[in-house]
Amino acid sequence: MAGRFPTLSTSNLPSATEEEVKNTASPARGTALVNSIFKQVRVPEFRFLWQFWAEKGQSGSAPSSKDKANSEEYASRPKPLGDTIASVKEFFQHYNNIPTDTLKLRDSIHLFHLGVKPVWEDSRNARGGAYYFRVSKDVAERFWLEICMLAVGDVLQGAVETKRESFNDDICGISYSVRWNAVQIAVWNRDCENKAGKEKLLATILEKLSEDLKPKKDSFWYKAHKEHKGFIPAS
Repeated sequence: MAGRFPTLSTSNLPSATEEEVKNTASPARGTALVNSIFKQVRVPEFRFLWQFWAEKGQSGSAPSSKDKANSEEYASRPKPLGDTIASVKEFFQHYNNIPTDTLKLRDSIHLFHLGVKPVWEDSRNARGGAYYFRVSKDVAERFWLEICMLAVGDVLQGAVETKRESFNDDICGISYSVRWNAVQIAVWNRDCENKAGKEKLLATILEKLSEDLKPKKDSFWYKAHKEHKGFIPAS
């Protein structure tokens, strides 16, 4: 049977050029292929830049607005933590290295838009307020991560961006604060007078959280920053 088929001779053929070898080479496999792909892919960036802050808690309540020295010390407590965050990759590089489970009583971690300091009197915060959620410590880490994802993913921002002729609202940041028997997680917005935006913000949070994390009615509230005892009005 073999004699019925012609034989192809390949003797005396010219060698392939360097360019021909390059164009006909097999594609990379395994790790080499993955590395090649990711060198060409740009990691999508967030709409806003973010930054983590750390705040060492102090015993007692916030200082009176009349006590200037203590008020200045109080405002200086939050310290920037790490670098600017522009992508999911950078977010988790920071998040995975912040041991929230070892924070002491009244210690806080904040995740805020770059350039916004997590204090009530910051110019981007002064007219705003926050939703506060009292969360059981056994689920606080999961609650915090989901709120972080809603923040950096622009879901919370989309909730407060209502069409208004005057002052525009924004999400300023979120906070994780250790309390005696729970964790207090706050979502800060820029305009406490944005009624429609606040209602939509709360509805969005309640809708997007995992079913077993949804807070009970008596475990959350909204408060304008100017209503806090230690708030210092701009002079």
